[in-house]
Amino acid sequence: MSAVEAEMQEDAGTSAAAQTTPGLERLRLAGPLTAVTAPALRARIRQGVAEGRTRIEIDLQAVTALDAAGIAALLEARRVLEAQPSGTLALRANDVVCRALRDTGTIAAFALWTGPGM
Repeated sequence: MSAVEAEMQEDAGTSAAAQTTPGLERLRLAGPLTAVTAPALRARIRQGVAEGRTRIEIDLQAVTALDAAGIAALLEARRVLEAQPSGTLALRANDVVCRALRDTGTIAAFALWTGPGM
């Protein structure tokens, strides 16, 4: 099992915002988001959309590496969600994630924040 699979946690039932916002799902990822682990994220996003979740927030604060496959998985998640009515994707990013997105020119494609709370 990959690091992201082992650490991917659904937080939908643990916060007041998730309880009052229909279709909201929160995920926390840890470890590298790379070619090895990106398929798990893709599958989780597809599953969430199939279950009616159209707003997904992903906490990437504990992600230790992000490669092209990981970025592609995030871009695909954005496309899938934005194709849904009221679909949105928001990322909580750390320096590793921000640097990778900035270096690849994809940072503007995402709604992201680096501050506390999610």
